[in-house]
Amino acid sequence: MSWLELFYDLIFVASIIQLGDFLSASVSLESFGLFLVHFTPLWLAWTGFTIYANRFEVDDFLHRTLVLAQMFAIGTMAICSHDAMNGEPAAFALAFSLAQAVIAGLHLRAWVQVPEARPYCRYWGLVFLVGSVAFLISAFVPTPWAYVLWGVGLVGMFVSPWSSTSKQLTERYPVDMHHLTERYGLLTIIVLGESFVKVLTYLTTEAHGDAGYMAKGFFNLAITCCIWWVYFDDVAGSKVKEGRGSFVVWLFGHLPLAAAITAVGVAVKKAIKLDLGAVPDEKYRWLLCGSLALALVCVAIVDSVTERRNNQLSDRQRVLVRAVSAGAVLLLGQIGGSMTSATFLALLCVIMVAQVLFDMMMAPLEENSETSQAVSFQDLHEQGRGVGSRRLVPDIANTVRTGAPVELRRDLYLFFLEGSWTRSMLSFGFLYIALNALFAGLYLLDPGSILNNTDDGFAQAFFFSVQTFSTIGYGTMSPNTDWADLLVTLESAVGLLYVAVATGVILAKASRPRTSVMFSEPLLVSRRNGKDHLVFRVANALGNELADANITVTALLDEVTSEGEHMRRLHDLPLVRSRTPLFVVTWTVMHVLDEDSPLYGRVREGTLGPVIVTLTGHDGTYGQTNYARHIYNPDDVVLDRTFVDVVGQLPDGRILLELGKFHDTKPVNAPTS
Repeated sequence: MSWLELFYDLIFVASIIQLGDFLSASVSLESFGLFLVHFTPLWLAWTGFTIYANRFEVDDFLHRTLVLAQMFAIGTMAICSHDAMNGEPAAFALAFSLAQAVIAGLHLRAWVQVPEARPYCRYWGLVFLVGSVAFLISAFVPTPWAYVLWGVGLVGMFVSPWSSTSKQLTERYPVDMHHLTERYGLLTIIVLGESFVKVLTYLTTEAHGDAGYMAKGFFNLAITCCIWWVYFDDVAGSKVKEGRGSFVVWLFGHLPLAAAITAVGVAVKKAIKLDLGAVPDEKYRWLLCGSLALALVCVAIVDSVTERRNNQLSDRQRVLVRAVSAGAVLLLGQIGGSMTSATFLALLCVIMVAQVLFDMMMAPLEENSETSQAVSFQDLHEQGRGVGSRRLVPDIANTVRTGAPVELRRDLYLFFLEGSWTRSMLSFGFLYIALNALFAGLYLLDPGSILNNTDDGFAQAFFFSVQTFSTIGYGTMSPNTDWADLLVTLESAVGLLYVAVATGVILAKASRPRTSVMFSEPLLVSRRNGKDHLVFRVANALGNELADANITVTALLDEVTSEGEHMRRLHDLPLVRSRTPLFVVTWTVMHVLDEDSPLYGRVREGTLGPVIVTLTGHDGTYGQTNYARHIYNPDDVVLDRTFVDVVGQLPDGRILLELGKFHDTKPVNAPTS
């Protein structure tokens, strides 16, 4: 990204603010449509230069002069935007025509100077030239026909990337996606910044630092922060899929997204004026919900053609969550008149914060930060920090997987089953509230649909939904219209499915055999019968019957072949005894460190790698196979020690197992205390 490109972006800050000011001055569906119509040429002018700069890296006097000329043209578009949206589009059209002509000229110059790129320059130069001519002619014809020519010029620019010629040129001259993601990320930052500018300006000039207005302002800015999080944690870090049209969808998906975020900036400023104890104003409510819903839909569109490398769940679930959330926001816009502004803004914030939490659950690893710090085992070995080093121990149990194919990623069942109880309870609790809130909103679409909900308020509709969802039905409220009867039928079915899924997951988690095996913390090296032994012990802490127990011990060793190739190999360690018919108390596991051992010489030299222990046996209590595993790292090794005896006998003949001393050791030849 060049300094000229960054300077070029400054003109768009002023231009976007001008369009936002028009929408702010007249909030209506018609104004929003005019805003989109005039935002589109502005975005196309920016995109045209950005795509050109992505293919051709030029920085001389003529190039700078042409770019500055286009900047002045865009500035003129910003100045004339209010007149254009008030029915006088001639000056705006002339300015956009000049901006497109400059891009056509840049391609003409590249056609002369870069012969190998002439097919590309000829095609796109003509596309921008046709668009420029269409807008030039529109400036001299009556207004209705002018907008027809606008449509011709804009449609040509939107259709051109889909042609077979364009697709062939894209394959022949591939784009630099790293540069494009940076450029569109910067544009997103610019339009997000408008929200902060408008809110902080209002708080400074009109609210005069009033605590109530400041609280609402920062509350509304939290919505903007959630949009930033979703874009830069999801869209900006995703790879465009290898498919026909994927790049074009990604590209044009940013147009309505940028317009929606700009409108959100206007809406959050308007939301500061809402009286928290009163019903939110309809036009401001719809501006906020409509722009947010459009932003979420655009994110879903971009998500449909991208693949997030660090996702733990399927990418399809990203699209589904964004689309469903957009629908929920629109529903909130419709039913917002039945609640206070405080409830309305709180629900809106909950929906947006849920997007962030969902992203954190899907991809807990930051691709651009943590993965960039990862070092290969080969490099670690060369630096003396590889497997077996006491300075760095690889955590095998918590391996982070990136780049897995979509079809091999975790599904929701595995996500909940392997997750903590806290994750499951919070997820099902949130889903329970969200579903009831959704159905409450659907009931309110038909005023009077719930009998005895006299004020058609959201709270009563929510509690009626809870009764229906859980099949309680106290009898005070009941469906009163055909629409309500239809929703009750649907919600009852959804409630039964929810209970079945939740019950299945909870029972599956609760019925999983809980391991009762304790592993000693230290891994000892003890000398027995003149030979070193690697020793650890396990105990059956619960005391339930574990029959036919088998234990395997495997060492992960860092090796280098004669060809210099670094390898990490697993070596099974032969044990003195690897099976016991009945494991009820303790079991001391030993491996002889003789010349035949893969660990011979490594333990005392400090080059031992992780030692992986697995134990399986049939649990008589659960009637299932029980499984336990433990990993010993090099730092767990203790030399020339033996375990303190923990098994004794009570006077009445019962066995005593003192697990409080299970990890205690003593010198090899020390007497028992």
